[in-house]
Amino acid sequence: MRVAVIGQGYVGLTGAVALAHQGHHVTGVEQDPDRLRVLDAGRAPVFEPGLPEQLAAAQATGRLHFSGSVTESHRRAPFDIVLVTVGTPPASDGSADLTQVTSVLDEVLRLLPAPCVVLKSTVPPGTSAVLAENYPGLRERFAYNPEFLNQGSALEDWAVPARIVAGTWGEDGLRALRELYEGIAAPWVETTPSGAEMIKYASNAFLATKISFANEVAGMCNGPDIDIDHVMQGVGFDPRIGHAFLQPGLGYGDSCLPKDTNALAHWASTAGLATPLLRATIAVNDAQFGLAVQMLRTELGDGPADGLADAEIAVLGVRYEPWSDDLRAAPSRTVVPALLGQGARVRVWDPGTDTGAIAGLFPGARPVSALAEAVEGAHAAVVLTEWPQAIEADWRALAGLLDAPRLVIDGKNCLSPEQMADLPVRYRSVGTRLPASAAGGRPGPAARSRGGARPSPADAADGAEPAPGAAVRSRPPEPPPPLPDR
Repeated sequence: MRVAVIGQGYVGLTGAVALAHQGHHVTGVEQDPDRLRVLDAGRAPVFEPGLPEQLAAAQATGRLHFSGSVTESHRRAPFDIVLVTVGTPPASDGSADLTQVTSVLDEVLRLLPAPCVVLKSTVPPGTSAVLAENYPGLRERFAYNPEFLNQGSALEDWAVPARIVAGTWGEDGLRALRELYEGIAAPWVETTPSGAEMIKYASNAFLATKISFANEVAGMCNGPDIDIDHVMQGVGFDPRIGHAFLQPGLGYGDSCLPKDTNALAHWASTAGLATPLLRATIAVNDAQFGLAVQMLRTELGDGPADGLADAEIAVLGVRYEPWSDDLRAAPSRTVVPALLGQGARVRVWDPGTDTGAIAGLFPGARPVSALAEAVEGAHAAVVLTEWPQAIEADWRALAGLLDAPRLVIDGKNCLSPEQMADLPVRYRSVGTRLPASAAGGRPGPAARSRGGARPSPADAADGAEPAPGAAVRSRPPEPPPPLPDR
């Protein structure tokens, strides 16, 4: 098939590369001239393990090109199908902003001969039906096909999806999707576009609820003999629950879950529907963002720093997770400004983010390029990203660089409690994490799984058997295997 993928962000570029490897002839359409120049140069403008290599390989086949205009590209060689993967950012009231979607449809529906239109952008239930009313002729050649890509394993998720959801009103849209995904083995869910839209939102809302549940349980695991890792291990081994997304931390901080839970809550409210569970999930997450600051205030209140005023704080990690450069909802965006606002002197270290970018994100903070430089002289170190450089660091040496009270706040529960217990530091995690000698052994990787990603080779080598869908990463994932050409 000749395929246009409009919007070369995270989802669009991943899809364009994967479809070219499937054997389709793909044009990635991007209107941002700077991003388009990067793509034309063979470089990926978004971070995803393995994507640069797969992008180069796809371009080398001659089946992947980029363009600034779908109209001009269609005039030269008409497309069979157009995928719409533009953003639906949150509006000021929490609803999904559909401006980019409607702008694309205004252009695509003027194309002749008329291609099939597949909307992959995340939109509230009922959006496709409204679009079909507003754009005559769309209904017969339309499909809503949501994406379920995990950051860090997006290419693999496209090639080996857990399911393919097809929301259509007729055979033409379904037939187009079947041809698009020919050769990919996965369960199919055939439903209406509104049903597919709800599947996407419900899926993300449930994942967010698991994270908020884990964080609420962590708040109850603060006793001297309750280990949160063991609790989540025991819960997650129930096959009805699973380990994925049961990792306590400072809230769900990727860009999708906050946006989609708020948009679903707004949609339900406008429809007059009560959503107490969804609202509670959001409320728990919002409160979790303040946990690190609360811990700092409590632990430093009677120390040399006298609370946060003039306290030296080392923030270790800007990203929500190492394998994503999406910072829109990362906990650091809340934690660092809050610390600065309360008078703390903050130095910020992140090995994957340029110091200039850090300075732009956090005016008033001091970006540093070395972990030791960040920690030296600080009263407290706050781990916000599970960077391997931090996890595998010589914490005995780092402890010697800290000033009293030598507080280490593990916001991702990624450091070794055994190692921390053996050091002259005050270690605090999200929920109590006991050393193995006190806890009866550490749980295996399946118990410490983070939401949605797959196990790294190092995790498998640990000897534990992760539960299906579970993963723990103490380092960014290995690039996925090459996608075979068909």
